[in-house]
Amino acid sequence: MSAQAAEGGLRNARCVVTGGAGFIGSNLARALLDEGAHVTVFDNLVSGKRENLPVSKSLRLVEGDIAHDPRLPELLSQADYVFHLAAQVGNIKSIAQPTQDAETNILGTVRLLDCCRGTSVKKVVYSSSSAIFGEADRLPIDETHSQNPASFYGLSKATGERYALLAARLWSVPAVCLRYFNVFGLPMEDNEYTGVISIFFRRLREGQSLWIYGDGQQVRDFVYVRDVARANLLAAVRGRPGSLYNIGTGRPTNISELAHIMSEVAGRPAKIVFGESRAGEVRRSVADVARAQSEIGFSAQYDVRRGLSEVWAALASGSAETSPQEQ
Repeated sequence: MSAQAAEGGLRNARCVVTGGAGFIGSNLARALLDEGAHVTVFDNLVSGKRENLPVSKSLRLVEGDIAHDPRLPELLSQADYVFHLAAQVGNIKSIAQPTQDAETNILGTVRLLDCCRGTSVKKVVYSSSSAIFGEADRLPIDETHSQNPASFYGLSKATGERYALLAARLWSVPAVCLRYFNVFGLPMEDNEYTGVISIFFRRLREGQSLWIYGDGQQVRDFVYVRDVARANLLAAVRGRPGSLYNIGTGRPTNISELAHIMSEVAGRPAKIVFGESRAGEVRRSVADVARAQSEIGFSAQYDVRRGLSEVWAALASGSAETSPQEQ
């Protein structure tokens, strides 16, 4: 169900998407355009790309840095809805670049919330991450689960959440937080920081072995990017200010199982090779999505196999110009 069908939707709404030229942001921008919204993408284009965005008279791109650009206050003051996805993404990358991680993910978020204070913005949807939880005490992980981030990225997203929730309480900024679990889909660059799905598909295309760090029994909740974009729309029109929601499928998939599913989807048998575990990665992560289902009407429409099949079909047909990404 779309936000439009649920609540009259976002037609003609003025929407700002920070980080909107990136992986999830570009999918969200397209979903907003499909709803009839007017979209301004604000992105520094460090990891995002202009070509990720559709050509539309209802979309404009403003290139700038979330933590410092002087145009941001005026831009946000004119918005009906703000979707904040601008971030340095990645557990491993944050360990290597903690200062940049904090500047973008914490300072940038604080500045955005401050700019929204006293405006007529109807909702600020903040993109958080399951990385805030660290190693799970129990599965599935609900919104009240303890937080023990295993990376600076997880810490920065948890800090951004706290600022967003306090801004809702202290400043009446109508902020809602979405905690994404392992998002996958198209498009984005293929580099050393991309997720396991991106790497596996690239190696399958090249006829190479699939490398797994650890024993392959690590459990994840892989959620398709189209579902994540839809969750943002629902949060914008239904989310209660000061609330937070887990966004996933609620279904576990271990990495060895993932490798076999991807090999089957691609129709390309591959050797699986196991290596040493990596720092900053958790063992188990699966979302409890009951709150998102009951309060904003979100449930994933894609399971892992269906989402992977759609991505592979796009890659095989040549309609995907870039490699898939998982966050």
